[in-house]
Amino acid sequence: MDSLISTFHIDIKLLIAQAINFAIVFSVLYFFALKPILKIMQERTKTITKSLDDAKKIEVKLANTEEEYEAKINKAKIDSNDILEKANLQAQKNREKMVEETKNEIGTMMEKEKKNIKAEREKTLADVKSELSDLVVLAVEKVLKEKIDEKKDGDIIKQIINNK
Repeated sequence: MDSLISTFHIDIKLLIAQAINFAIVFSVLYFFALKPILKIMQERTKTITKSLDDAKKIEVKLANTEEEYEAKINKAKIDSNDILEKANLQAQKNREKMVEETKNEIGTMMEKEKKNIKAEREKTLADVKSELSDLVVLAVEKVLKEKIDEKKDGDIIKQIINNK
C-alpha cells in the first residue's frame, strides 16, 4: 500500500481531514437543508395528491350533476308534452262542447222561427179570410142589392169557406 500511496502522492492525514470535513458538511447539509427540503417536498406531494383526488371527486360530481340535469330536462320535456296533450284534449272537448251548444242554439232558434212563421202564416190566413169575407159580403150585397144582417152574413161566409 505504501507503493500505491507514493505513486499517487496521497497524504493519509489530508485524506482523513477531508473525510472528516466531508462528514461535517454532509451532516450540516443533511440536517439543515436536505431534511427541510424533503419535508417540504412530502407536504407538496400530499397537497398535489389531495388536489388530484379532489379534482377526481369534482369530476365525478360534475358527471353526476350533468346526468341529473339531463334527467330533469328529459322529465321536464315529458311533463311539458303531457301538459300540451292535456291542453289539446281539453281544447278539443271545449270545441266539441261549443259546437254542440251552437247546434242546440241553432235548433232552438229554428224552432222559434218555425213557430213565428207558423203564427205569422195563421195570422195572415186569418187576415186574408177576414178580407175575403168582407169582399164576399160586398159582392153579395151588390148582387142582392140589399144589406144582409149579421147572422145571414156569418152563415154565407161559413158556407163559402167550406166550399173551397
